[in-house]
This record gives sequence, C-alpha cells and structure tokens, in this order.
Amino acid sequence: MGKWKTRFTAVLAVSLMMTAVLAGCGPKKTDQVTKVRIGEVTRSIFYAPEYVAINKGFFKEEGLDIDLTTTPGGDKTMATLLSGGIDVALVGSETSIYVSQQGSDDPVINFSQLTQTDGTFLVARKPLEGKFDWNKLKGVTFLGQ
Repeated sequence: MGKWKTRFTAVLAVSLMMTAVLAGCGPKKTDQVTKVRIGEVTRSIFYAPEYVAINKGFFKEEGLDIDLTTTPGGDKTMATLLSGGIDVALVGSETSIYVSQQGSDDPVINFSQLTQTDGTFLVARKPLEGKFDWNKLKGVTFLGQ
C-alpha cells in the first residue's frame, strides 16, 4: 500500500504543477491599450496576416489598438513616418536607405521582414507565346512600380 500512496502523491504533485504552469498560458488580459499607427505603402496580399489579426481582434487581445492607413508610394509613407504621422511603416527596405543617403538626422530602423522573396510580379495582357525569356522584354515599353 505504501508504493501506491507514493505513486499517487507523485502523480498528484506533477498534475498540480502542470496545472499551475499551464494556467499562465492563457490569453493576456490587460486594461492598458497602446495605440499603434501603421502606414502601408499599398494594399498587398503579403500583409494578409496583419489584416486577419486586425479583423479577428488579435491585436486588441494583446492591448494594441491598430490604426492602419494606406499611403500610396514609399516616399509618402516614409514622409508620414518621419513627420510623426505613423509609428510603423510597411515599405521596402530601399526606402530607408534613400532616407539615410539623403543625410537625415532622424534615422529609420528596419526591424522586420515580411517576405523572403520579392513580391513583384510581371503580368501581360496577352498569353505568352512559347517559353518566357527576359530577352523578349528588350525594347518593350511596360508599366512598373
């Protein structure tokens, strides 16, 4: 009977410790709300996780009130960031390099990457004839961003 009591006590102790540990894994409850103003250079499928998190209230659960604005063009988005109109800018990293090269006294810090590849696509109005070749673009006028 002694072994049974020892095993039962050990299992009970481990269960209570696990309950205490897992209790801390629940959603964060906070009364403090921090407003974060985000400026995006364009509406993009690459920002889909952000859009979902905003619409599902995930940021609010963490005490963040997200104010999302679209400021078309990296130059406009960066100007809005530098003037204090937004707190975070979703732009290409080259935009902050341009600011640095202009000798700005207000450094811009790249702190995150949304994608591992470039999100630029080449599309055509007409179907391609044969296999695509970059040389076919020589002398052709096309619209780019």
